[in-house]
Amino acid sequence: MKFNQYIWNLYKQAPIGEKMIKYFSDVEGYDLFKRYCPHGNFIPQDLYNDWLEDIYCYGVSEYDNPVSLDEAKDLYVSLITLGIRVEGRQWIPANDFKNMLEIIQPMSYILSQFAPEYFFPYLFLCRIFELNQIADFFDIDLPGIPKKTDYEGRCMYYWGLCETFYEFRKKNGLSSTELCAFLYDFAFNILEKERGDIPQPAQAWFIGGLMYPEDLVLEMKFWQSNQETKRGDILVHYETLPVSAISCVEIALTNGVVDPLFRFYSNTYIGNRVDIPRIALKELQADEYFSKHPLVRKNFQGVNGYPMSNEDYLELLRMIKAKGFDINILPKLYAPTLPKNLDIRKEKDVEKLLLERLLNSMDWYENKDFIRELGIKAGRGYRIFPDYALHYDNKPNEEKAKVLIEAKLHMKNNQAIEDAFIQAKSYAQLLEASVIVLCDKYYLFVYEKKQSFDRNSYKRYQWTDMENPDLFNELKNKLNIKAQ
Repeated sequence: MKFNQYIWNLYKQAPIGEKMIKYFSDVEGYDLFKRYCPHGNFIPQDLYNDWLEDIYCYGVSEYDNPVSLDEAKDLYVSLITLGIRVEGRQWIPANDFKNMLEIIQPMSYILSQFAPEYFFPYLFLCRIFELNQIADFFDIDLPGIPKKTDYEGRCMYYWGLCETFYEFRKKNGLSSTELCAFLYDFAFNILEKERGDIPQPAQAWFIGGLMYPEDLVLEMKFWQSNQETKRGDILVHYETLPVSAISCVEIALTNGVVDPLFRFYSNTYIGNRVDIPRIALKELQADEYFSKHPLVRKNFQGVNGYPMSNEDYLELLRMIKAKGFDINILPKLYAPTLPKNLDIRKEKDVEKLLLERLLNSMDWYENKDFIRELGIKAGRGYRIFPDYALHYDNKPNEEKAKVLIEAKLHMKNNQAIEDAFIQAKSYAQLLEASVIVLCDKYYLFVYEKKQSFDRNSYKRYQWTDMENPDLFNELKNKLNIKAQ
């Protein structure tokens, strides 16, 4: 969905719109941080305000106000590169991008006050999931994600966002305060909140860290994890010193997501916590199985996102059960399987042996209901060819389809799935499709367009699920939209 000026004007003229635009004009830094950043629960107000004062007095105030995007970039690059000295003491040394990353959020607020034409307060810390949703919903291209160890690139990610939203703001006639109201109120409140059923867990992971009282009352929290965490995966929580014990089992509520401006980089939202009898590190070290486990031998150093094998998880359940706990209430791993007697070695096998057989079983046939590699005009003299278009019209230069399908051999990680989604979404927009299907030799991912597609809102099926009549008909109904 593109930005709709009419709907935006209705919001601006409504009491809530007027209230929020005024709020972003007047609000102070810590109040903004506390309201919108979950991380605010762990940063005292006095400390945060000291950061704001030091960033301004010993950094930003030494520069002239920029009068162009290039000057604003030069200012930002200079700030993060030269470091900050406070009263003769080096707070952040020059070129120390790793520590500079820790204060990009408060720096963004100071810069948004100093030069609001070019900077905006970054309030997506620990909320990068929502930023991705907004980008998907409004077809906004976000900057590329830098690698974990590229701390300079991670600091520069904020500037990339500044450029992105500067262009968005200018294109749509928004003031700097209206941009804040758009990002943090208007857009967020129209996003699809319902996620549907949590998939069966396909992987278990260790995560770790001490849980504070604030963590224990949250239904959902943002936690460091493996980037490859999938929604529904099992997360076994090891609490560090002074607890030094496995204390609960939780579930990943979203796929792992990279947050370049958060120090822990790869994270997920977790919830559905089940407290278990604590299993202390000493117990694990004395256990015949876990005493040989690499993570136990390292005293759980590097615990966050450490993968567990099925055997690891079963052995942990054994120890939990021995403490008198009913392990039937804990989640079980669910391994994906292929239909029997199929040899899937290449992408063409996925298309012919899995996808086309499924479409035929739904009474849809090639060149009647679906077509392979429908040519789409995507610019002057340029055509692209999506794998499959279902319920299509191939009238030259007016090609349309209700369902867009992309087949891969194996989307082995979250990045591969996201790359396939972005590619398919671009095709779907050209074809005005309302459903995207990504499939590989293990899974089908079905994305249904509400007002826009959302990379994190999908239903996942295994091919063997199609042997279940209820699931088969559920999927067929999602794809059977010819008359809608």
